[in-house]
Amino acid sequence: MLTTNLRSKRIMAKVRKRTWNNKAGNKCQTWLIDYVDNFGNRKRESGFKTKVEAEIKLSKAVTEVNNGTRLTQNDKVTFAEAAEKFMDLHAEIYCKPSTLNGYKNYLKIHLIPFFGKMKLIDMTPNRINIYIKQKMQDGLSNNTINKMLILMGSIVQKMVDEGIIFQNPVRKIKKLRLPHIEMRFLEPKEIHIVLETAQKNYPDFYPQLLTAIVTGMRRGEILGLTWDRINWQTRKIFVIQSLYKGQILSPKTHTSIRKIDMADELVRVLKRWQLECPPSEGNFVFPSPKGKISDADNLIKRRFEPLLRKSGIEKIRFHDLRHTYASILIAQNVPIKYIQHQMGHSSIQVTMDRYGHLFPEVHEQGVKALDSLFVQEIKEQFEEKITAKAI
Repeated sequence: MLTTNLRSKRIMAKVRKRTWNNKAGNKCQTWLIDYVDNFGNRKRESGFKTKVEAEIKLSKAVTEVNNGTRLTQNDKVTFAEAAEKFMDLHAEIYCKPSTLNGYKNYLKIHLIPFFGKMKLIDMTPNRINIYIKQKMQDGLSNNTINKMLILMGSIVQKMVDEGIIFQNPVRKIKKLRLPHIEMRFLEPKEIHIVLETAQKNYPDFYPQLLTAIVTGMRRGEILGLTWDRINWQTRKIFVIQSLYKGQILSPKTHTSIRKIDMADELVRVLKRWQLECPPSEGNFVFPSPKGKISDADNLIKRRFEPLLRKSGIEKIRFHDLRHTYASILIAQNVPIKYIQHQMGHSSIQVTMDRYGHLFPEVHEQGVKALDSLFVQEIKEQFEEKITAKAI
């Protein structure tokens, strides 16, 4: 168990005399002070020649403890204890179930077996780098290792914030470089092929597929959509929840809660689907064939991947349909601010970071603007010279 912070409790302290006989048989004495620090640890300091000197030192120490300025590192807390406290008093309260499950897996499978019994004060950048090298040799991806470093850093930083230790060694570790992954999205011709194939071979999946392509909604948002969140009059979908491993949760971020405009074709298809879809207890737009909550993995294995194979289209992720939606809007010169809101991004910068490379016209306009600036400057300089000669 972690030691209790005793800053607000009464500090027990005293001065004692210590006597002993040295090797020559002579009697010796010194004064020592005995007190409890901020973390409940008993501290002793000796070597004071007089009782007055010891009392002065003890008075100063107790004052610093009461003021929270006399801090000493707790050399007993292990990483496992720190992780347990972090999960119990932080992650369980503030993190989404998906994030919480990820944390639990990282700790159980990777972090605790290596760092569990290690004391926090013994965790050094060198030992952390040894861990990183070991995980790389085990075949873990750089992205997975980086995520574990973030979790480890959060756990240790929590202990720093509480005054258990002074420094966070994880902050000195450089994150691993991630390989550049080219964004994949369907071209207009591919969109028509995959939609036509779905209509012929998987008609029950067609409404879901069309919704993904023309709204940019995430898979969990689509599977968590209910009929009462569709407004036929305003032609908008109100995204307010998401499905994750059979649980209905709030969306990924607060900006993910949004209203999405529906195209005429989507309105037509969804109205027809409302008459055909299996009734469900949760009033879901896309329930399982038995009217239960859809299984996201089954959606991919039994519908999406077979559809791509039948369509003769290179394998992509379901999430790439979200990128496809963004590319459609960009190709139509839709304002970036509108795209941001439709996608549920927290800022325009996020949208530009992900899709800025799809704006070649914007890049060209920027270059032309810069060129025209210098052309105008040269023109003005030339006109000034002509005027000067005329004078």
